[in-house]
Amino acid sequence: MKKSILRIIRYILLFFYFFFFIFEFYFEFELFIFSIFFLNFFYLFFYYLNMSKYSSNEILFFKQLLIDNDIRIDGRDKMEIRQYNITYNIIQTCLSSLKITYNNSKNEIIFAIKGEVIHLSDVNKENKLINVAIDSMNKLNDENTKIKTQLENLIQNLLISQLEYNGLKIEKSKPEMIWKIYIDIFIFDELKLSLFQLLAIGIKEALINIKLPKIITFYNDLTKNYEYDLKSNYEELTEDESQYQIKITIPNVYCFAILNNLLFLDPVDEELCITNSIIFISEINKEIINIQSIGSSVDPIIYVDLGNIIKTIK
Repeated sequence: MKKSILRIIRYILLFFYFFFFIFEFYFEFELFIFSIFFLNFFYLFFYYLNMSKYSSNEILFFKQLLIDNDIRIDGRDKMEIRQYNITYNIIQTCLSSLKITYNNSKNEIIFAIKGEVIHLSDVNKENKLINVAIDSMNKLNDENTKIKTQLENLIQNLLISQLEYNGLKIEKSKPEMIWKIYIDIFIFDELKLSLFQLLAIGIKEALINIKLPKIITFYNDLTKNYEYDLKSNYEELTEDESQYQIKITIPNVYCFAILNNLLFLDPVDEELCITNSIIFISEINKEIINIQSIGSSVDPIIYVDLGNIIKTIK
């Protein structure tokens, strides 16, 4: 209700803004400048209120829970990931697919992997082998677009860029050919940074369970090009024989909120709104291979602690 009222106020202020702008020649110049300044001030003020998700009292309550009482909003331990469930192979036409449900099964995220075969020589910085696209049921606005880009960049830097692509190469192909993978993610919820941990888990599970069809390559005398086809079109193969799982090392990726030098794994919205900064790490065999952070500077001792903390995460 509060947001609806504030949204109406914003529209009214915008109306007066354009009214003054269009009919400025009817007003004294000083009055016109003052009116524009006044309306802009109130527009930004109400816009800020509209974007604010929690009141000052709610934010104070969240801080008291975490700092004074050592209690997380949803009752978890500091190093505990929120509860979720995974359902595999929900889309039969995809190379891999799954659904993660969370928040007592009220919300869900769909992960679907598709692919195509390309020449290895076509791979470059612009033509990436693994591409991640995130979308949600909410209409994209400037804020959502910013969060979407932020999530996709974090996943690319912390997870995708750490993968070795040898497992995607097609054996005995001449010229060398390789699978190009598309990971499509659809969130039945708002686009928000607090979903990062679940996104990282879902992508890793989807990649672990990917099954690629076996391919043969050949030279087409008519087209004068190297082409490819499914091996099952030329040989009688069982379902298991016609496909294979890629052998690839996939890092674990974790998100921590920091408040008063305390770390909270997989933070929710209420924790992110009071945090000093957020740290994202990726690790393989309990060894950190990449770290990124958002927000204020982080005490160096936190980075030292992280090396020990990740060894305790199950």
